[in-house]
Amino acid sequence: MKSRSTSLLLLAVLVIMTGQAIGQESLKDIVTEQGVSWLIGRWTATTDDGDQIQVSYRWAVDGHAIIMDLKMGETTSHSMIYFVADEEKVISVGIDNKGRVSKGTWESEYGDITAKIKSSDEWGQEQEMGVVYSKKDAKTMTVKIYGVEWDELADEPWVTLDFKRQARPARKAAPKTKKDEKK
Repeated sequence: MKSRSTSLLLLAVLVIMTGQAIGQESLKDIVTEQGVSWLIGRWTATTDDGDQIQVSYRWAVDGHAIIMDLKMGETTSHSMIYFVADEEKVISVGIDNKGRVSKGTWESEYGDITAKIKSSDEWGQEQEMGVVYSKKDAKTMTVKIYGVEWDELADEPWVTLDFKRQARPARKAAPKTKKDEKK
């Protein structure tokens, strides 16, 4: 009897471990399948007023999330984009240095990415916008920002900006130690 219960326990452990080894589909898999991995990288744009916008998208947690950092004037924000398997949705959550919190859903179609974002400030005032990312060429993406009503993008964008891909910063050499100096 003891050997039967041990065998069942061992079988259960193997089934659980096999399921964990297979894992769920990662966001990186989805992004690659959809042909929108071009978004990953560092980008800058300049507004008509001459203000610079810097945004970066980088992989995190073994391709299960994208970290987005944005700097525009005095505003900085940090967001995480990830895939929720049981809802079959890509969603994002973020916060900025002024206390605004954002939540969004992300979809791709024909190589473009559409994010519908709801944000609320520290007083609970909400705003909703749609952001459409389109690859123009290997070094340029066009970003259009729309108003959203009844879950639909407005007919015309509020703003259209071209972002230029930035080169990866050179890695800094590690500072020399006394051990290095003796060599």
